Amino acid sequence: MVLPSKMPQLADLDLLLSVESYGSVGKAAQAHSLSQPAASIRISAMERRLGLKLLERSPTGSKLTEEGEMLAKYARNVMRAARELLEFGSASQSGGAKRLRIAGSPAISEHLIPEWLNRSGFSFGEARVEVRAGSVDALRRLIRESHVDLAFIDGWCQAGSQVRKQFGDDMATRYICDDKLSVVVGATHPWARRQTPVTVEELASAALVLRERGSGIREFTDELLKTAPASGSYVELPSSAAIKQAVATSQRVTVLNISTVRPELAEGRLKLVAVDREMPAKPIYAAWSAGRGLPEYARELVEIAASKGSPMPVLLPDQKTKSSLLMEAETTVKT
Repeated sequence: MVLPSKMPQLADLDLLLSVESYGSVGKAAQAHSLSQPAASIRISAMERRLGLKLLERSPTGSKLTEEGEMLAKYARNVMRAARELLEFGSASQSGGAKRLRIAGSPAISEHLIPEWLNRSGFSFGEARVEVRAGSVDALRRLIRESHVDLAFIDGWCQAGSQVRKQFGDDMATRYICDDKLSVVVGATHPWARRQTPVTVEELASAALVLRERGSGIREFTDELLKTAPASGSYVELPSSAAIKQAVATSQRVTVLNISTVRPELAEGRLKLVAVDREMPAKPIYAAWSAGRGLPEYARELVEIAASKGSPMPVLLPDQKTKSSLLMEAETTVKT
């Protein structure tokens, strides 16, 4: 059939869905590498061709009208079919190779997803595995826009219902594991050989290396130390890698989640320090589109992640004798 002239372009439908997701023409334009005026012109032209009012615009943002929501419902089906068509073409060109597209919070993408892939027995000759990292908002968009099959997220003190509410009813989620926090020091720090737990007061008065304000680990650390007099001496760094380097080569102390420091513990560059109270754990969830479901490889990876959880740290012989440290380092996996 010959398509009528008023048929919307795929790119314009995709732009409309982004406005629905972001609640703003400007943010949608940025996601599509467009200027806001250009995005507005494209949506207005689509409104004229269809004879429909698609957006309610206001100083605080834009939302879809009832007609816009109806069009968005059809647009999601059209975009899904278009992506499946592209994936079919890509698979045909690559000899039918399967593809697994994963995303995760930065720490998960760097430290846990590679471990889960290796422990799952994945053969990279059978599948193309693509891993991306991003914030929770970015992961949500990647799932909704069908750019990834599966995402792994972490959060602080969030119940399952709160995570589902954050991701929306169109997302399916599954609890994977808890990743405990721990106090770590360099191998030459006096606490590296200590047999008794340190107190919160001692931790607060130590020379600390901290994550940037606004990060989950920083919020926990501030909450933990607020009841104790602080020394006021600390270094603030923007990444876990920078913190680990700073601690390993100094007499400073830090708080990081256990999965982040496994390699340094195995090498002996960092040491675990027991604390006189239970350290909290960071829950990790898998999330995917409820409507699309999970491809075969993605389902396999979720099962592996849920069964393996966050791997235990590899402890050196002198650390294995310290049962209190081992208990502090353990990452709890719920079954």
